[in-house]
Amino acid sequence: MRWHHAGIDVGNLADSISFYERMFNFKVEQYLTLSDEKIAFLQNEDVRIELIKSADSPSPCHSIHIAWQVEDIESWMKKLKGKGLCSSDGPYKLKNGWVTVFYEGPDGEIIELIQVCKSSASI
Repeated sequence: MRWHHAGIDVGNLADSISFYERMFNFKVEQYLTLSDEKIAFLQNEDVRIELIKSADSPSPCHSIHIAWQVEDIESWMKKLKGKGLCSSDGPYKLKNGWVTVFYEGPDGEIIELIQVCKSSASI
């Protein structure tokens, strides 16, 4: 088994697509319609997210947390700050040597970037 995607309910599909393209270099892979939902799959290398806009849904749930492993967290932080996105929490160095920082997406979703040090990769 391997990971396929994470789904995020969004308030505005176009705004969310723009955010993930601009901030994290995702590209639209495909659009789908399922019942009353408009769906966009976005992909960046091996990472895929599904943005879901439902005509009937109330405001999106803000409890989602997604995490992406990066090689150079400082580089990502500088790049995102240059694009106008500041961290909502962190960065933190964890006891196991990992470094993590949190951002907030357009619908309140929490986006975590995590750098795993080589010596702690098996922890």
